[in-house]
Amino acid sequence: MVHRRLIYLAVLLAAFILQITSDSYLGQFLFVLTLALPALSLLLSLPGMLRTGPVLSAAPARVLRGEDADWQLALEGRGGLPLARLSLRVTERNPFTGETWRHALTLSETPVTVDADTAHCGLLELSASKVKVLDYLGLFSLRGPAPEPAHILVAPVLGEVRPVPQPEGGFSHISPAGTARKGSGEDWDLREYRPGDPLRAVHWKLSSKWDELIVRERTESPSPLPLLTFDRDGTAEDQDKIMDKLEARCRFLLTARRPFAVLWPGGDGTPLLRRVGDEKELEDCLTAVLSSPPPPAGTRLDNLPRLIELAGEPVFRLHLAAGEEDSYG
Repeated sequence: MVHRRLIYLAVLLAAFILQITSDSYLGQFLFVLTLALPALSLLLSLPGMLRTGPVLSAAPARVLRGEDADWQLALEGRGGLPLARLSLRVTERNPFTGETWRHALTLSETPVTVDADTAHCGLLELSASKVKVLDYLGLFSLRGPAPEPAHILVAPVLGEVRPVPQPEGGFSHISPAGTARKGSGEDWDLREYRPGDPLRAVHWKLSSKWDELIVRERTESPSPLPLLTFDRDGTAEDQDKIMDKLEARCRFLLTARRPFAVLWPGGDGTPLLRRVGDEKELEDCLTAVLSSPPPPAGTRLDNLPRLIELAGEPVFRLHLAAGEEDSYG
């Protein structure tokens, strides 16, 4: 806007020199017209300036890590004549990794598309600040309202889905509503096939899905609840690997119809807990995880006392790591 004002002052000075050096009415007319142009521009632009604002959107709203996604910025609510332009600063933020990018952009009649950075998992957010709506000449501006932020969920890439190892006694089992039961006090546990197991105990549907023999056996008493935990002290690449593992483990437990819980350190170091029993709860859990900022340096779940107790309920902990081996307990 500064350079436009300098150009206008240069034109006004030229018109003034022409007016004082010429005896014709043309010089006076050009000077008066140049002098009145800013007021005329503001008068014609004001209705649109008061009714126009930017709109942020994302396409698509959910992608897998590494897939293409775009931010879209457009004008909305134009009134009367079209606007000259709108300037704003947009901030793209990935709270899961703590990365932030800022861009200064200008909007006009044509929407602007910006590539989203989907290199790492996270709930990306695009927000706008310093919104200024300019008149036709670009000499005046009004502060515009900030639009609602847009979001893109960059989900993990589903890794190899393997049966979750079981402790002695198996998993706890809270049957969904409508699940058939054999009788009072009777529940089912799932485990890998062992030599000598009867074929009638094989869960053929689940075995074909995971390409590995899974045996269903009856248990008389509840077992510890599966608790998936992980720390947030690695690099962005390490966190991506953990997220891949997390979704793979969750998918197995959901397919096996096993409720479970997920525990991780939040942005202030406080542990966050989510219980999962169906697809919607899993999606809500992933969204909560991927929108959590990194905790303070050095925060680890093992350093927090009585962390693995869930309201007195026994749990079986599976701690996910970026490496090949996970820990159980």
